[in-house]
Amino acid sequence: MLFRLALRPLLGAFAGASLIVAFSTGTAAAQAALDDDASSDPVDPSTPGLLAGPKTNVGVGLRLRNVRVPEGMLEWFVEDVPGGVSEIGFGAELLRRKGDFEVQFGLEYEKLTVKSGYWLEKDKSIPADAGAVDYVRDDGFSWVTAELTFMYHTPVIPQLAVRYGGGAGLGILMGSVNRTDQICTTGSYDQCVEDPQAENRDAPYDLPPVMLVVNAILGVQIRPTNEIFINIEGGIRTIPFFGMTAGYYF
Repeated sequence: MLFRLALRPLLGAFAGASLIVAFSTGTAAAQAALDDDASSDPVDPSTPGLLAGPKTNVGVGLRLRNVRVPEGMLEWFVEDVPGGVSEIGFGAELLRRKGDFEVQFGLEYEKLTVKSGYWLEKDKSIPADAGAVDYVRDDGFSWVTAELTFMYHTPVIPQLAVRYGGGAGLGILMGSVNRTDQICTTGSYDQCVEDPQAENRDAPYDLPPVMLVVNAILGVQIRPTNEIFINIEGGIRTIPFFGMTAGYYF
């Protein structure tokens, strides 16, 4: 129960805040697309003073990211945990860009290793609440995500732009996080032992196999050439992340 108490409110808080950004960004993106379509009627190229619209590019990129949930953030929802989550993930993306607006589809994999140790329920203490502790163990916990993201770019100089946006997708959870009920007779975890009447003995938490992924992203894009791009960015993909993407526009 403790891991679910920590994970679900945390993900819910991030998802709720990010969903507002993603929804407003997506709405603006849709309107921008409509405006582009409305202004793309065939015209006579010989018309004096008429300029061509922005070129549409298709691109590909490779991602390297660090996802992290600090110990202090977990302790918003759980009284005490042995540590936070910090893992490296990787992925790929396919994107379409016109002017300063970009739509990207991304696939990504991360381990979400939970540090083994004792988790104490919020607003509980030991030994007063002797049975409020679980021993939590990671068993290959990870996820694969697929998401659609809408990004805008504000140029600073031709080779550098601020980049921001949001989106949503789905994450498939793999592996499990297991817990064993404990009894603690003193104020030290060293004196905690498995509850003889434990209902849960190395039992997995009941987590959904699929969950919503909501993005809110802020960063910069560096373009050494018109075709090559490097994105350095951070934000939330339901959980916080920081990383970079290198790719090529065709």
